[in-house]
Amino acid sequence: MSGDEPGEKEHPGQNHEASTPHVGSPASPAPDGGPTTLPYEVEPENAPPVIPEPGFMLLGRYTVLGTLGQGSMGVVLSVYDARLDRRVAFKLMRPWSGRESRRHEEQARFVREAQAMARLNHPNVVAVYDSGTLDDGALFIAMEYVEGQTLRRWQKGRPWREVLAQYLAAGQGLAAAHEAGLIHHDFKPDNVLVGNDGRARVTDFGLVWLESSPEEEALPLPEAIPLPRPTASLARLTHRSSLWMGTPSYMADEQFRGRRGDARSDLYAFCVALYEGVHGQMPFRGNTVAELREAQRAGRIEPPENTQVPTRVTRTLLHGLHSDPAKRPSSMKELLRALADDPEARRRAKRSRWAVVGLVAAASGLALWAWAHPREQECDRMALRLSGVWDETVKGRVEQGLLATGVPYARATAERVLQRLDSYAGAWVKQRVALCVSATQEAHLETAELLLLEEGCLERRRSQLRALTTLLSQSPDTQLLSRAVEAVQALPSLEYCGDAKALTAAIPPPEDPVQRAKVEALQEQVDSLQALQDAGRVKQGLAMVEVLLPQVKAAGDAPLLARTLFILAWLKDSAGDYRSAAEILRDVMAVAARGKDSLMLARASSSLAWMTSNHLMRPQDAMTMVPITESIAELAGDDRIRGFAANTLGTIFSALRRPEQARQAYERALELRQKVLGPEHGEVASTLNNLGILFQRMGKLDEALDAHTRVLALRRKALGPEHPRVAESLSSLGSVYKELGRFDEALESCTQALELNQKVLGPEHPQVAEALHCRGDVLQSMGRLEEALEEHTRGRAVREKVLGFEHPALAESISEQGHVLQDMGRFDEALAAHTRVLDLRQRLGGPDDPSVADALNDQGDALRGLHRDAEAREKYARALALQDKVLTPADPWRVGPLLGMGRVLLAQGRPAEALPFLEKALELAPMAERPRVQFALAQALWETHGDRSRAIGLVTQAWEYWRRVGRATEAEQASSWLKQHGPSQPSPKGPL
Repeated sequence: MSGDEPGEKEHPGQNHEASTPHVGSPASPAPDGGPTTLPYEVEPENAPPVIPEPGFMLLGRYTVLGTLGQGSMGVVLSVYDARLDRRVAFKLMRPWSGRESRRHEEQARFVREAQAMARLNHPNVVAVYDSGTLDDGALFIAMEYVEGQTLRRWQKGRPWREVLAQYLAAGQGLAAAHEAGLIHHDFKPDNVLVGNDGRARVTDFGLVWLESSPEEEALPLPEAIPLPRPTASLARLTHRSSLWMGTPSYMADEQFRGRRGDARSDLYAFCVALYEGVHGQMPFRGNTVAELREAQRAGRIEPPENTQVPTRVTRTLLHGLHSDPAKRPSSMKELLRALADDPEARRRAKRSRWAVVGLVAAASGLALWAWAHPREQECDRMALRLSGVWDETVKGRVEQGLLATGVPYARATAERVLQRLDSYAGAWVKQRVALCVSATQEAHLETAELLLLEEGCLERRRSQLRALTTLLSQSPDTQLLSRAVEAVQALPSLEYCGDAKALTAAIPPPEDPVQRAKVEALQEQVDSLQALQDAGRVKQGLAMVEVLLPQVKAAGDAPLLARTLFILAWLKDSAGDYRSAAEILRDVMAVAARGKDSLMLARASSSLAWMTSNHLMRPQDAMTMVPITESIAELAGDDRIRGFAANTLGTIFSALRRPEQARQAYERALELRQKVLGPEHGEVASTLNNLGILFQRMGKLDEALDAHTRVLALRRKALGPEHPRVAESLSSLGSVYKELGRFDEALESCTQALELNQKVLGPEHPQVAEALHCRGDVLQSMGRLEEALEEHTRGRAVREKVLGFEHPALAESISEQGHVLQDMGRFDEALAAHTRVLDLRQRLGGPDDPSVADALNDQGDALRGLHRDAEAREKYARALALQDKVLTPADPWRVGPLLGMGRVLLAQGRPAEALPFLEKALELAPMAERPRVQFALAQALWETHGDRSRAIGLVTQAWEYWRRVGRATEAEQASSWLKQHGPSQPSPKGPL
C-alpha cells in the first residue's frame, strides 16, 4: 500500500494539514500513500471538470476556499457557508458530457447519496446539511467538514485494540444506516473519516441503495478483469455501473454475481476491512477478480503472521466472511455485539461487581443466603463428579498398587503421589464449583460460549485425571513407580481453564456434532495413551497407539491427530527408536500447522531439536533448527514451552562446546520453569542439574557444587530419599568433589549412589554403570589405579550388556578405561581403547562431531607416551582443525589438544613453537586443568630463555594446587623441577 499506487485521490470532507493535493490532477496520491474517496476512475473521453477558483461564491452563500480532491465526476471543495457560519465540504458534480445513459445513471446515484445521507442523523455518519442544483445544472451536496484523516491512514501502526474500537464506532454508523433502510455497498477504510476529535464517521454513500427504490437490472461481473497490482489494487479499485458496483476486495459474492445486496453485504465488507485493519493484511488474495472470487468462495483465508489479535475476534470476522449470506451474522448489531464481547473485560468487571455484592451480602445476609442456598447446594454436588476418578476407593487402589511393588522407595513415592493427587482433585472441585455458581447466579455476565469452553476444559482435565488414576491402580510395576511422581506433575494445568484469553485462543472442537462426538470419545483414549507415556509404560503405549492411531486419522481432526502422533514420537524415543521418533515429530509439525495448533507446533519443534542433539548425536543439525524453534515458541506465547525450548537450546550449546551460551540458555529455562511450575517441580530440577554439569565443565566448581546440592535436596523432597534420581545427584556431587580435591567426600557420594542404584534398580542397570564410573574416576584421582580400572571395567560390562555395543555411552566407558591405562603406563592398551572410541564416535556422530576431537586428543596422549611424537602431533593437529570448525575460539574444550601440541613440541626440542599453543591453553584452561598447562608452559619459557621468574611462579602455583588436592605424583614432579631450576623453590616436605 505504497504511495506510488495509481488512482489515489483526496477524501471528501477531509483536511490534510501536511499536504495539499495537486489541483487539476485526477490521480493525486494522498500524503500517506493510501487511497482516498472520490475513487471514480477517469475515462479518457471526458473533459476534466471546471474547478471554481478560491473566493468564488456559489448560490450566494458558499464561498470557495480551496480544493480537497477531485475525480472523473466532480470535485470536493472546501467552502465557507455564510448562512451557517461554518466551513463545510462541498461535493460538486458537473454536467456530464459523455453518454446520455451514463449521465442519468451518475446523476441518479448522486441524488440517492444526498437523500440517503440527509436521512441519517448519527455521530458516526458524516452529516449532510444541504443538496441541490447550481445554476449551470451541476449537482451538489454540502456536508460536514472533518478535520482528520481516513481510517486507512489512521489505523497504520496502531495496536489492534485501538483499531477494533474505531471500527466498532464506524460499525454503529453503518448499523444506523441499515436501520434507516439504507445499504452502503462500498464500505472500506477509505470511506470512513477519523476526525481530530477521534470520532469515526462513515461517508461516501454514493453507491447506497434505498430499500424503497426499484431494483436495477444488473449483470454478473466479467471475472477476467486484470488488475495492475495484486491485492493492493484490488483493495483500491472502485467500479460503479449497472454491471456491478463496489470495490472488489470488499465485495461479497452476491455483489459479484450482480445481485442487489443487503445489510449482510455491508457486513461482509466491514469484516474484510476490520480483518485488514487488525491483521495488517487482506483476508483473501488474488491478482485478478477471478482469483479473488475463487479464494472467497473456497474460504481460503490468508493466515495472519505474528498477530496479537485474540482468536475470538478473528473467529467472529471469519463468520462474517462466509460466502453464503445466510451463514453470516444476521445484522451489523449482532456482529458488533460479538466483536465487543471481551471475556477478560467481563471478568474484571465481574470481580468488581463481586466486591459490591459482598458489601450488600454483609448488610442483608440472611435473606440473600435463603435465596442462594438451594443453588449453592446444587453446585456443591460437583465433587461427586470425581466419583470413580479420585475418591476413597480409587485412592486406596492407587496406594495398594504402588506399595505392592515392594521396592525400598515405594512408601515415600506413594505418600507423595497421594498428596499431589489430593491437591489436584481438590483444586478441580473448587474451580468446578466456582464455575457452577458463576453460571447459575451470574449468567448475565458470562457468554454461553466462554462458560462452555471453561466447562469443557475442566471436563478434559477430569478425563486426564481418570486416565492416570486408572493406570496407577493397576498391578504392581516398579518402572511405573519410578515415574509416578513425575506422571502426576505432568497433569495439565487447571489454571489454564480459568484463563479466558487462553480458552478463546484454543483450537475449537469440530462444528459438526457427529464429528465432535467422535473426537471427544477419542480424546479420552488419547488421555489414557498420554498417561502411559508419562508413566514410562512404553510397550503398553506402543501397543495401544497401533490400534488407536487409525481411528484418530479417520476422525479427521488435525489437533487430535497431532497430539496422538506427538505421544507416539516420545514413546518411540523411550524405546530407543530415535530416528523414527524424529520422523514422527516432523509429521506432528505439519499436522499441527494444518490444524493451526501453535502450542503443539512449538512443542514438536523443540522436541525435534532436543532429540536431534541428544539422541541422534547431531548437535550441528540441531543448531540449524534453533532460530525456527525459538520463533515458533515465541508465537505460541506459552512460558512452559518457552522454558522447554530454552532448556533444549542449552543442551545443544553444551554439546557444541559453547559453554557461555549454554549457561545463558539454561538460566533462562530455569527462570521460566520456576515461574510456571514452582521451585520444586521435576523440570526445574532437571535444568538445575544441567547447569551443574555445565559449571563443572567450565571449571566453575563452587557453582557446580551449589547447583548439584540444590538438585539433591529438591529430589529428596519431591521423590523421597531412595529414588533413583537421588542416586543420579549423588554421582554428580561425587564428580564435583573429585574436581575440588575432596576425594574422601567424592568417594562417599559415589559409593552411596552405587549402593542406592543396586538396591532399587538391580545390579544390571545403566545407572549402576554411571555410579561405577563415578567411583572409578575418584579412585584414579587418588592414585588407586588398579581399583579404578576394575570399576571402569565393571561399568563397561554393564553398558555392553544393557545398551549394546553401538551406544554412545559405551564410548565413554572405553575412554575412561583408556585414561586409567595411560596413568598406569600401559600406553599400547590405552591407544587401542582410544582408537575404538574414535571409530565409535565417528560412526555415531559423524566426522565433525565435537567428541571426535576428544578421541583424537586421547590418541595423541597415548602416542606421546609411546614416544611416537610425530604421530601424536598429527592427532593433535587434526583435533585442533576439527575444533576450529565446530567450537568457538574461547571454548575450554580446546585446552586438551593445545596442551598436547605444546607438550609434543617440547619433547621434539622445539620450545619456541610450543609457546603459543601453551599460552592459549593457559588462557582457556579451567581450574582443574591449569596446573598441567602451567607446568608445561614454565618448561617452554625456561628452555627458550624467556621470563624465568614467571616460569618459577607458574610451577609453584601448580605445585601448590596438586599438593592441596592430594595429587602426590604431580606434586613431586613440580617439586623436583623447582629444586633443579630455582633457588626459591618450596620445600617438598609436608603432607601431600
